[in-house]
Amino acid sequence: MIRLAILGAFLLCAGNSPADDGIAPLETFTPEQRSHWAYRLVARPDPPTVKLRAWTRNPIDRFILAATEELSLRHASEADRITLIRRVTYDLTGLPPSPDEVFAFLSDPRANAYECLVDRLLASPRYGERWTQHWLDLAHYADSNGFELDGDRPDAWRYRDWVVKALNDDMPYDRFVTLQIAGEEAEAGSIDALIATGFGRCGPREVVGGNVDPAANRQSELTEITSTVGSVFLGLTMGCARCHDHKFDALPTTDYYRLQSFFASSDLVDRPIATKAEEESYNAAVKLINEKVAPLRARMSALEAPYRKALREKKQAMLTAAERTVLAIPDKERTPAQKKLAEGTNKALNVTWEEVAAAVRENPADHAAREYLKREVYELERTKPQTPAKAMALIESRPKAAETFVLRRGDVKARGPKVAPRPPGVLLVSQKPDAFSEPVKPPGPSSGRRLALARWMTRPDNPLTSRVIVNRLWMHHFGRGLVASTSDFGVRGESPTHPELLDWLASEFVAGGWRLKPIHRLMVTSATYRQSSRVPAESSKKAREDDPENSYLWRMNRRRMDAEGLRDAMLFVAGDLNPKSGGPGVLVPIEKEVKDLIFTEAEVVDLWPETADPAEHRRRSLYLFRKRNVRYPMFDAFDAPDTQISCPQRGASIHALQPLVTLNSRFALDRAESLVGRVHKDPAWSEEARIAYAYQCVLDRDPIAKERSSAREFLDSQSKFLREKAAEENRPLPRTGSAPLNLDPARMAAWVDLALALLNRNEFLYVP
Repeated sequence: MIRLAILGAFLLCAGNSPADDGIAPLETFTPEQRSHWAYRLVARPDPPTVKLRAWTRNPIDRFILAATEELSLRHASEADRITLIRRVTYDLTGLPPSPDEVFAFLSDPRANAYECLVDRLLASPRYGERWTQHWLDLAHYADSNGFELDGDRPDAWRYRDWVVKALNDDMPYDRFVTLQIAGEEAEAGSIDALIATGFGRCGPREVVGGNVDPAANRQSELTEITSTVGSVFLGLTMGCARCHDHKFDALPTTDYYRLQSFFASSDLVDRPIATKAEEESYNAAVKLINEKVAPLRARMSALEAPYRKALREKKQAMLTAAERTVLAIPDKERTPAQKKLAEGTNKALNVTWEEVAAAVRENPADHAAREYLKREVYELERTKPQTPAKAMALIESRPKAAETFVLRRGDVKARGPKVAPRPPGVLLVSQKPDAFSEPVKPPGPSSGRRLALARWMTRPDNPLTSRVIVNRLWMHHFGRGLVASTSDFGVRGESPTHPELLDWLASEFVAGGWRLKPIHRLMVTSATYRQSSRVPAESSKKAREDDPENSYLWRMNRRRMDAEGLRDAMLFVAGDLNPKSGGPGVLVPIEKEVKDLIFTEAEVVDLWPETADPAEHRRRSLYLFRKRNVRYPMFDAFDAPDTQISCPQRGASIHALQPLVTLNSRFALDRAESLVGRVHKDPAWSEEARIAYAYQCVLDRDPIAKERSSAREFLDSQSKFLREKAAEENRPLPRTGSAPLNLDPARMAAWVDLALALLNRNEFLYVP
């Protein structure tokens, strides 16, 4: 009985495994499975009738108001203009407004001043940078492969820049999706389309040698692509059906591999896109550098030779008789057992660079000479130009499409029946019979499979694609999606709080040509978005009891800046932000503790060669080099994703490490000093004017009377304390680089402390 119970449990875990031969039969689905709200076609409901019609500004508000009226919840009042410009500027551009922009908005008498502000922000190039960061979270983009070696991807940034341009140009989302899935099939010969397929290359990839099973490695790549495409574009947890039928959703294992078969013939390649002249220029420059390096390497090799010889002889002296005997036998004459022993013995005799370095270090003169040669080689190789341009792409280059088989329990060695490319069957049930057609082979060496998938995804009657993306936009603007589980629209995901609104937005999106900016505009110009985040006093108790999470949006949600937004905002208000766009990722200075933890090679070669130009270090966070195994402390503290898996929504934790970063890090101190330099730029200003301007830069408002007096008192007491402490310790106060020459060092240091306090105010850290 126990054995039967175990067998039954195994079969339950394995799901309804298909037959082990032939072609997998098509599944049928129960009415209950087909009836799940996300699998049904998008309907376009009429906005409901509401009592307080005067409050509404567009149809979104009628859907929201109908729900709050049904619950007898009173909505919040409209936020003031300073709150609105701070909120919408950060939402659309990821940056705070400048004091001049705030003044212009507050002074604008037009009835549509807010709408004009929104239009200006949507037209800003900063919009594409902000929303690219959200998209890269989904794609789990990074500039390195991850895993143990974590090799760099020198051309990954081209995909990031493609996304920025596509969003700024308001590329229709159906084309945006198509190019990322099947760019070279949809627009053959287009370099931009080729770069767009980098979406399938964004995730981590184990690039190793040795005895790795190529089939298993290939299957790992396909698993990564299939799961990401399913979750990002369709909001389905397809990865849960890789080893067995999905436990909750109508996604059998066969459908997982049918989706995977769209990518079965695709290769992950770095396709050259440089011109012939660029290639020739690069080769000539590298040849010249290599000619200079060669004699240095020869001298280093000669210096190391006696040490290598001594180390090998020492290892040889430790060999057993059996090991010596087997090495004396010619390789062709060895038995399998002898070959295995010889292989292990040769590995043991291998002299590593670490052993050589340790041996040379025992001789100070040779060690100094070796370090000098290494430094010379390193400095020469640093001057090599950037490698010729390549596109990290996902393409097909095979004349015949590869076959796909169901893998029992996801094991590449346990093949089941064959499957053909097809979208998940439960979604096709609700569509027209011809919703998905067999791939039509496009020109060139491609099966057309991915293009067929993209065309099905972007059909107007696809039940998921439009719902998923408008829900993502809603989540970023309101703090929570209409479907809270933004990448899981399955039966165990969250149900939509406003299903009719979700469908109305999805249908409006498709009817408007799949353009994202008009949907942004609808959302941020709604009365719902313009609400204050404060709880209405007259309905506080009832609202908190009936809807404690504010799911029905009777007020606006207050949100903390994300990690990149906080860093960019600190640079911006300090006057330090470099607005340069695009290009390779910037390697900024990192803490010694981080470098020592990650990089164990304590040699001359710098494994984190900082970008030489300090101005580059002050660029937007989007353009920082993202190495998967190197975590920036500020990003880590403020919940930036680790890029290992797709991140649909970031957390927002609060813990003690955060103020340690924003109060004590070199980055925070530099920003505080720059802010002090900014408020002292005009020597004619009074200290009262400087205090006011500091508040305007950081908080976009004037200080109230109590804040003014507190700031004056702090500056007086802190400068006195610092002056007395310096005198007691008999040391001069250091003068910061941004200090005006006529400012007392103690007063300057007090100003830096005041600036640092402003940058740590909740009012700055949180979007109202």
